[in-house]
Amino acid sequence: MKRHLLGYVFALIFLMASIAQAQVEKCHISLYDGELVRNATITKMGRDALIVDVGGSSEKVYVGNISSITFVSEPAELKEVRNYLTDSRFEDMLDTLKIIDPGQLSVNMKKEVEYLRVRAAAGLAFNGALSIPEALKVMDKYFSSKENLEYYRFYELSELYANLNILQGSEDALKKAEQAFGAMTKAEKSPILKARGLLGVGNIALKKGDAEKAEKAFKMVLTMVKDQEVEGVRAEMEVRSRCGIASAHVLEGNTSAAITDIQKIFSENLISAEDPINAHLYNTLGNAQMKAGKPKDAAISYMHTHLLYNGNKQQHTEALDALIKIFREELRDEKRALELEGIKKSRYSTKKG
Repeated sequence: MKRHLLGYVFALIFLMASIAQAQVEKCHISLYDGELVRNATITKMGRDALIVDVGGSSEKVYVGNISSITFVSEPAELKEVRNYLTDSRFEDMLDTLKIIDPGQLSVNMKKEVEYLRVRAAAGLAFNGALSIPEALKVMDKYFSSKENLEYYRFYELSELYANLNILQGSEDALKKAEQAFGAMTKAEKSPILKARGLLGVGNIALKKGDAEKAEKAFKMVLTMVKDQEVEGVRAEMEVRSRCGIASAHVLEGNTSAAITDIQKIFSENLISAEDPINAHLYNTLGNAQMKAGKPKDAAISYMHTHLLYNGNKQQHTEALDALIKIFREELRDEKRALELEGIKKSRYSTKKG
């Protein structure tokens, strides 16, 4: 009897030790400035900041400064899923997430797994492998949890949610997108997150034909990022906001200024020739050239996106649609228009979610 009792006691001690270990889960926090917060314990999770215990000292780490978080005792599959995310292998992400044993996971690891499932769904939707309504349904369910609204990935997913709603295009969807971007502009002590939110606000204003509001938002972005030192961030934000200002010029009828602005960005070599953001630049230039009555120049610009920067479905389909219209209506080349329609259909035919 005593032997059995001792067995129960040891089992209970082991269980309590396991629970205690889960409650003090250690993690490493990588920051954008290159610093690494090692062996931290997250004592409070928030959308704006984490409160962490490091060696007995309490620190506040703002979400806008966090590049990534890895957990000390996380299963190898979780690291594998993050690698798949880096490579945009969203199907592989979902397949690997299925084999992770929830019993191995701490509370925050479970939240990370939930985030990664939603992130994969969004990625599949942007790639055209999952319908946008289905992806938005997954994201709406995720955001229905109050806990998820305070997870540190909140703003990242909000931006994706907003962009998917923009692609959806309905009035209600644009309203949801505007709300999501608006939430980002309120990010605490995170200028880059605020700037990304303002970029979204500006892009929605462009869709609504409000050049003044759009230009105001984009100029605010330029001001916010001018002192940013994180590699690549300032250049990306500057290019996107200057593209937005050029598009606002087009809405105002000042196409010559828009064309000059975009060509100046190219001449300044702010981004590399391999950067996918070039698709946005060429599409913006093509739109300005079309509005200026230069369909041949516009076709050349859009063709750059089609041939060289076709990795993003949104930018590529925008270029293809413009090219089809130019060849059919302006250049009277029906054969080429049909070829491009075939390319669009074969690559982006509707897939069931």
